[in-house]
Amino acid sequence: MEGYCVKCKTKREMQKTKEVILKNKRRAMKGECPKCGTKMCRILGKADAKAGAKGAAKKAA
Repeated sequence: MEGYCVKCKTKREMQKTKEVILKNKRRAMKGECPKCGTKMCRILGKADAKAGAKGAAKKAA
């Protein structure tokens, strides 16, 4: 997944990504920059979050 590195000031493909839930219950992807190793974060859109929640609810049922 692509994210913005604040140290390199460019968009790059994140490495070692994992999905996390933020304190405000929003989903985000966290990873690190392949060039400099800085931590990166990309907040997923509401449409992505709703689709993921509905998919999880269907799987649980």
